Amino acid sequence: MSANTLQKILIAGGGAMGAGIGYIFARAFPEAQVDVMDTSEKVRTQALENFEKWQKKDSEKDAQAGKAALDVLGRLNVLAGFGKAQLHYDLMLEAVTENIEIKKKIFNEFDLRAHDNSLFASNTSSLSITELSTAVNPKRQGRVIGLHFFNPPRIMKLLEIVTTEATETSALELARAMATQLDKVSVVCKDAPGFITSRLGIVLINEAIFALQEGLMSAEDIDTSMKLGYNFPMGPLALADFIGLDVVFAVTQTLYDSYQDSKYRPCMLLRKKVEAGHLGQKTGRGFYSYATNSI
Repeated sequence: MSANTLQKILIAGGGAMGAGIGYIFARAFPEAQVDVMDTSEKVRTQALENFEKWQKKDSEKDAQAGKAALDVLGRLNVLAGFGKAQLHYDLMLEAVTENIEIKKKIFNEFDLRAHDNSLFASNTSSLSITELSTAVNPKRQGRVIGLHFFNPPRIMKLLEIVTTEATETSALELARAMATQLDKVSVVCKDAPGFITSRLGIVLINEAIFALQEGLMSAEDIDTSMKLGYNFPMGPLALADFIGLDVVFAVTQTLYDSYQDSKYRPCMLLRKKVEAGHLGQKTGRGFYSYATNSI
């Protein structure tokens, strides 16, 4: 199976990442039907609103570039559960919360809707792709791969592809071809906790939180230091708010549990923010306050 032959795509998780990934696949693969599944009515409603908003923006860009408008809404379906999903998807990707047991249950469901050449993918930013692969038929474990997109998927150019010891060459080649079709730059990493991007990035974010906890600088000055001193487009604390502090905490805890290295220990201030429900942009408060809830 080649990237050009993808006909049926299933995305589990309709939040910011899942909806964004589903949308870019619908734009990049004009012959494909894309089903985005989420059990939350609120999330499904938001996904539909986002699809319409993104379609309008992209149609305007297409018109300005002299391109024919590409209507994707007719090929984007939002499902309330797996009971509405079809059989024999070519690509099935999960983009749900960073919980290995939830993701494995989703992969169990994927296995029921696969054919022999289906590609199973996870958007996890830290969890073991190898462990996830145990949730599918052993004959299909070579078809499991990590496709780590970055938020927002419509904008961010990187796609981190994660392979296991069992990943088949054809599965990796398909993933690379999909990245090209999606206009992404792909990098390939062997399966390890946090891969490369999260393993490096989370240390910076966590250390910035420690610096804030120690009172060395204000949040604004920490972020300004990294933006102007290292030419980062966004400071680490603002980035943490953007990602979601619950996600940052989960990834940090996974790295600490996996490597047993103190450099990955979650900062107590991060833990307290999560316990208080101050999760960043999506709740209106994190290391900064936000005028409106971004969900």
